[in-house]
Amino acid sequence: MRKFNKYLFLLLAVVSFSACDDYLDVKPKDRVIPTTGEDFRDLLSSAYNALPADKAKLAFRTDEVKLNESRYDLSNVKDIYMWNDANPADNTITYTYDIFYKVIMYANHVIAEGDGATEATQEEIDQILGEAYLLRAYIHFNLVNMFGKPYQKASAATDRGIPLSLTIDTEAEYIPNTVAEVYEQIQSDIADGLSKLKVDTYETGLNYRFSKVAALAFQSRVYLYMAEYAKAQESALEALKLKSDLQDLVADNSKAPHMYDAVESILAMDANVNSDLRSATYISEEMKAAFDQSNDLRFALYFEADGEEFAINKGIELASKCTFRTAELYLILAECKARLDELDDAKDYLNQLKAKRLTTDFYTTEETRINALNKADLIAEIAAERFRELAFEGHRWFDLRRTTQEEIVHTYKGESATLIKNDPRYTLRFPQEAIDNNPNLRD
Repeated sequence: MRKFNKYLFLLLAVVSFSACDDYLDVKPKDRVIPTTGEDFRDLLSSAYNALPADKAKLAFRTDEVKLNESRYDLSNVKDIYMWNDANPADNTITYTYDIFYKVIMYANHVIAEGDGATEATQEEIDQILGEAYLLRAYIHFNLVNMFGKPYQKASAATDRGIPLSLTIDTEAEYIPNTVAEVYEQIQSDIADGLSKLKVDTYETGLNYRFSKVAALAFQSRVYLYMAEYAKAQESALEALKLKSDLQDLVADNSKAPHMYDAVESILAMDANVNSDLRSATYISEEMKAAFDQSNDLRFALYFEADGEEFAINKGIELASKCTFRTAELYLILAECKARLDELDDAKDYLNQLKAKRLTTDFYTTEETRINALNKADLIAEIAAERFRELAFEGHRWFDLRRTTQEEIVHTYKGESATLIKNDPRYTLRFPQEAIDNNPNLRD
């Protein structure tokens, strides 16, 4: 980010949201000036609408996929898949780093000016402000888990994170904050957002907006990434008090649980699969082996046979928007309980989810197996269940970073590449364009 005045202009061109056309007004100093509550709601809607779909790009780096070698030209994704970050091909798809900060800029404007909105009740204003705080926190969270080092309590105070953007300041220099500073700000924004939110849960169709249950689910995920397991489970339990339903695939497997209108949807902002990912890949051998294809009711919903391979069938529908859902909360609780030596409770939360995903007879067998696991094996099983349940929802790369950072081998047309255990490439390089605009991002 060179100076923000450049991006203030570009922001108006990049984000397309018709509801804002009536009021977006670039003043002589390139400032966007909304005034009414409706104006600020439309501005925030533009921010939601502009959310980048970069999690699909991260999937190429994981053990979820392999490249479809029958495709003629995959030069635009090959170097991401092979972790060739140092000198990728010129046509390699890039991470939309600048768009993340443009979304933050919208949120910052709402936070800075929204309290003075006219033609709105204080309750309406507070809801808009609360959502803006949470959206800013969510974008910073994604950025630090892409371009910052993984959170480690012992080193977070010195590990390099990403630049925090908290105000619209055209003269500021944006220097990367530490990982600890970024997480502290994320937690602060979540707390500020929760203090203002008035809506417990949004109705289907408006559930792209942050509500109390979404904020609590987000807070739980943040604490999980920080290995603050007691706090993570506390937030997850508070969220489940507001919404605890699981999609029952045993009773009806016609609707996948990640759809925005599924009963377990909490927040539906993110599109996690795009055309590049869908057309360029098949699911990996590891993903294929993770499922009992006959008895796991998710397999036919998530994947589609293509000869001897399976293509991604999850996330390609227009209704497929998923940021938080109740299944993740059950898995967070299972992991936290296991790590805190509350094994019976951990098994119970895991089995509650499995009971809604597996054929009845197979679940009975699985329940017996799960109940016999020791702590280490149970934690591994919960990780495997996250791999299955949350496949292609943007979790896998982040899960690998925060846990094992295991070795992964990718091959393509006879060429092999290895991401070794604890590889520095588990942290992305800042995009070259971002470095050119802001030399403070250089290594």
